[in-house]
Amino acid sequence: MAGSQAQLHRARQAEVADRVAAKVADVLNADATFESGSVALSARIAGAAAAAIVDLPVSVRRELSKRQGELARRIRGLVETFSDAPDKGKIALEIPKAVAPSGGEGLGKIVTVEEGERLLGELAVARKLEDWAGPVAGASELQRDFAIARSTLNRWQHAGEVIALLKGTRKHVYPIEQFIDGRPAKGIGAIAALVSNQRVAWLWLCQPNPMLGGRRPIDLLKQDRADEVVEAAQTYFAAQ
Repeated sequence: MAGSQAQLHRARQAEVADRVAAKVADVLNADATFESGSVALSARIAGAAAAAIVDLPVSVRRELSKRQGELARRIRGLVETFSDAPDKGKIALEIPKAVAPSGGEGLGKIVTVEEGERLLGELAVARKLEDWAGPVAGASELQRDFAIARSTLNRWQHAGEVIALLKGTRKHVYPIEQFIDGRPAKGIGAIAALVSNQRVAWLWLCQPNPMLGGRRPIDLLKQDRADEVVEAAQTYFAAQ
């Protein structure tokens, strides 16, 4: 069983690498200023990097996103120093001769789940839905301001074609940014189908995404680039 899982994992990584390499090669081939002899190698390196990143934990990917400059420098340094010579292409590590003893207080006392939740509750800060989701509107506001009939909205919601966020205990509101020309942007339903939590889906849609060049997925959906966004979402949520 473990062997078959490993094979599937390697096959998935190879598929990601091939797909990314093909797209990068297409872009570079269209660039007249890029040396043709470097296209295949550059594409393969990009594919290998994508395959390595796709299965990383979310926390690691977020840390890499914060340190993209450092990551780029390290990749460039590795490529520039790589060769067949036995002493080249190796990463030099500085190992300290002495390690300073820890001066911290340690982990502290272990508490129960209930006590932990209570302590977290004391630290938690209430945040309005609009602070992270952007402008939202209920069914009445959408009908009044955007001429979206309540029955149509209900049909979209039941079909999973619109993002609906629970506000309070019973009321659903809808992020206004998802609508274009009085209906949900193409691709909203495909994104919502990938994750059961509507809040997670909308948070992913409205935040800048490094896989999309730092652009927000919702902005690309409004530019009729649904295929690109859905592919990025499939890659992201498949690793969850």
